[in-house]
Amino acid sequence: MNRKSKTLLLSALLLSATISATAQRWVEITDGETPVICISETVNEAPDVVEIFQNTQSSYYHDARAPRFILVDQEGKWALGLGGYLQAKIEYDFDRAVNNVDFLPSAIFEKGGPSSQLQMDMTNSTIFMKLVGRTRLLGDFVVYTSGNWRGSGLGFQLLNAYMSTSYLKFGYGVGSFMDIEAVPTTIDYGGPCGMTFYRTTQVMLRYGFDWGLSMGVAIENPNVSAEQNDFVGVDVQRVPNVPVYLQYNLKGNSDNHIRLGAIMRDIYYTDKVSGKNSDKVGWGAQASLLTTMGGLQLLGQFTIGEGIGSLVNNISNIGVDIVPDPEAPGKAMLLRSESWYAGLQYNFTKNFMMSATYSQTALHSRKGYAEYNPGASRKGQYVVANAIYNLTDNLQIGIEYLHGWRTDFNEKIYNANRVNLSARYDF
Repeated sequence: MNRKSKTLLLSALLLSATISATAQRWVEITDGETPVICISETVNEAPDVVEIFQNTQSSYYHDARAPRFILVDQEGKWALGLGGYLQAKIEYDFDRAVNNVDFLPSAIFEKGGPSSQLQMDMTNSTIFMKLVGRTRLLGDFVVYTSGNWRGSGLGFQLLNAYMSTSYLKFGYGVGSFMDIEAVPTTIDYGGPCGMTFYRTTQVMLRYGFDWGLSMGVAIENPNVSAEQNDFVGVDVQRVPNVPVYLQYNLKGNSDNHIRLGAIMRDIYYTDKVSGKNSDKVGWGAQASLLTTMGGLQLLGQFTIGEGIGSLVNNISNIGVDIVPDPEAPGKAMLLRSESWYAGLQYNFTKNFMMSATYSQTALHSRKGYAEYNPGASRKGQYVVANAIYNLTDNLQIGIEYLHGWRTDFNEKIYNANRVNLSARYDF
């Protein structure tokens, strides 16, 4: 091949590469939010897709924000977002320690436990993929999956894996018997001890009216956390949990709303004395509030029920959905619980906020349960105050103080304190 031919071939290759490179264009969109990079052949369509990501973004602090990088199809109707965050925390317990990476009053060490403790944690760092699109039949459509590293042995743990439209949600995610928009902001991943929080597989139908009222009903996988002994066993469940809710948004804005919820649980157990299966019907009722006045937010929640221990933070780890009846071997019973929190948050600027929350959970004895379990946790109390500052659009730092009380059925009280330091980078 002569020099002229080589020159023509090289020019053709360079031209081809240039055309290929310019076929995919990107634009940086800044619409009052973190800048988003859209890679698309139709850049002008990208803003509409970004709006779907922002409108369907969770307000829960420990969920990732709208993605930084988005791939858009040629028609601008579908987009795939990739993102997450990396968070490093330093936790220091003093004047008694908590036997958990999350600050659970029920896990405060008893007498003889360590008086202080240092932990460093990055396990709630999260990664996700999110597909959004617009369809004629279903409207805005979302496919979302995410996870962190809180599984066994620092393994990957699924947080969300669901499909949703304006009317239907199917898959794994936060339960319907909770108000995710009214959850206080805490660096502590567990959150207030009296907060209803759980994840489950579910099918939920929901409907919203133009004047601010919305409602929903779901069927959920019946996960049960139970105490067992030689006379009572808890294994296979046969009936799904059924939560319902009714929410009113003032002037159509979810930043100001009241929500009422209820749940029914039919919990099966085995009477090992008679060899027969039996069941107990659990129930729960809940009211929550979120109101916003300028930079100030007030929020609260109250929950009462029987057989709902695994749905409430502080008692989800002690197996009290259903417990053996100490006065009737082979029989089981449900314990009533009451839990609540009240908090406030003030956003001084878009980059700096402070918040404080008080929370409590109480478990009530029946049929001699307290006498047979004097060292079991009866009440937990939780106080948290924090300050969080955004150094940049993506980098955030925070400091937090927590104090907790654990009161057992024998009236012994154990206190613990913790200071959290956090650095988080969203991408």
